Formats: sequence, structure tokens, C-alpha cells
Amino acid sequence: MKVLVLEAKEVAASCKMRACVDEMARAFATVADGKSVSPQRTRLALTEKRDILVMSSLVRRKEPEASFKVLSVIPDGGPGVTAIRAVVLLIDGSDGTTKAVLEGVALTGIRTGAVSGLSCRYLARKDSKVLGIIGAGTQAYYQVAGVHAALKVEKVKIFSIDPGLSKGLARRVGRDFGLEAEVVGTSAECVRSSDVVVTATTSSVPVFDGRDVSQGTHVIAMGSYRPTNREVDSTFVSRATIFVDSREACLEEAGDLLIPISEGVLGRDPIAAELAELVTGKKAGRKSNDEITFFKCVGLAFEDNAAGWLAYRKAKAMGIGRTIEL
Repeated sequence: MKVLVLEAKEVAASCKMRACVDEMARAFATVADGKSVSPQRTRLALTEKRDILVMSSLVRRKEPEASFKVLSVIPDGGPGVTAIRAVVLLIDGSDGTTKAVLEGVALTGIRTGAVSGLSCRYLARKDSKVLGIIGAGTQAYYQVAGVHAALKVEKVKIFSIDPGLSKGLARRVGRDFGLEAEVVGTSAECVRSSDVVVTATTSSVPVFDGRDVSQGTHVIAMGSYRPTNREVDSTFVSRATIFVDSREACLEEAGDLLIPISEGVLGRDPIAAELAELVTGKKAGRKSNDEITFFKCVGLAFEDNAAGWLAYRKAKAMGIGRTIEL
């Protein structure tokens, strides 16, 4: 087999954020049409905090196209240990051949940022100008890119427990997007007066006080995927209209919802709509400028499929990457 190999910089060059937001819209519509199969991810728990995740998806386009991602999450590895590593395989479902191997951290960041941007199309106020982001790692950069692709953001406020990372993210945001970027000293400063708030952390406990969220804010929580972990508190979710990438996955994995459900703060199914229902017009998104909206995403395999095949086709057209024979 001849297999195309794409490094991180080549993934970024072939899977641009604005194009990926549009591709995510098509991907969620495909899910709604029943043309996508994405089993729940397999989690191999190495320790209490360390995981290896396996995510697979089959999407029926002109021909069936499959993807497999192996992702390691090592948030407590210490200096020199990368918190996240990933690789994505693309397999042609018509003959079973492997078409590509892609560096998966960049692809994951782009597709997750694109999903957050897509949520902003339906759930953020159209006049949103200020983005507050909690967390300043690799995924935070792609979250800024995704929201910026969907909204006319003018300013980004950044808070993380690592001031050095915050300053580095601020420099990248200013350089790459031409946005005003401010590092703030507390999560409260980050959340207050922000039109959109994104949490992009590995925290197991809430990272801001839900009382600090202003009316009309759109909040996106994308960092936590364990039932025992959460980035937002029960006070916040009790104030918000809740939307998700997948009802089934979030009611199995998302501590942001499961914990307040167990406390009796939320009902057994507090979800207003899935993103696919918004994309297809089956359900409505934001209903007023004063409504607080909350989008919880745990990350789904068909998103890797959509972004991966988009990158593969664009890379082939651009003539980038290198081909190896297996």
C-alpha cells in the first residue's frame, strides 16, 4: 500500500479552520441523516489521570471512508512529557486500504476548534466581541481560531495557572489573528464581561464561579471527558440552556452534566438539543440576547473522520506530505 504521511505542519496547511468549520457542519448533518457510525470511544486507563483513547468512525460518502485515532493523555507527566499525543489513520472502506497517517494533535485541535466555532453560529450572540479563554495549552490556541472563524471577535482575555503559557498564547493570538490579547490574573476577570467563554483545561474541578457569567454569554466546555471531572459548576449549568455534541456521549462521559444531575440540580436529561439538530434546523439555538447558552462537547470520532479526509484531499491537491510504501 502507498500511504500518505502528514506531519503536524502539513495537517495545519491542508485543514484550514474556516474550511473545517464548514466541514463540521456537513459532518453533523451526515450524522443526522444516519450516514455515520461512530462507536463510543474505548478508554484504557493507565492511571487515575492517564488514558489511552481509541476512536473509530465510518462515514458513508460516495464510498465508505473510515478513520481510527489513537490518543494518549498524560496531563501529569512533568517537564518534557507532552500531555497529548495522537495519530489518525484513514482507511478506504471500499477496498480496505490505508490511505493516510496524520499527526493527530494538530488534527484534533483543528476539528475541536471548528466544532466550537460551529456552536457559535447557533448559540453565540451575533454581536459578540470579547472571548475569554481559560487554559493556555495547545488546544486553547485552536479554540481561539475556531471562535474567531465564526464571530467578529476583537479581544481575547486569557487565564491559566501557568502565566508563561498565557503570555505565549497571547503573543500567538496577536501575531496570527491580529486580535487584542490580554492576560488576566483570575478566572473571574476572564469570565466577567466576556461574550463567549471557553474552558480548555485538564482540570477535574470547576475553573470558574458560575455566578460570574453575564446574561447573554455563550460558554463552551471542551476539556473534560470523564464522568468524575468537570470544568463548570452546578450554579452555572442551572442558569444555562444546555446544548451538546452528542446526547448519548455526554450523558455517559461528561461530569459537567452528570455531577449536577446526581446532585439533583439538573433533571435526568437536561439537554435542549444536539448540535446536529441545530445544523439541520430540527431545533432552535439561542432564543434571546439575554439567554445564557452552554455547549458541552466531549469529542466524537466522526469529527476526526471529517477533518482527516478534508486534510487528505487538500494535501493531495496541494502536493504536500510524503508517500511511503507498506
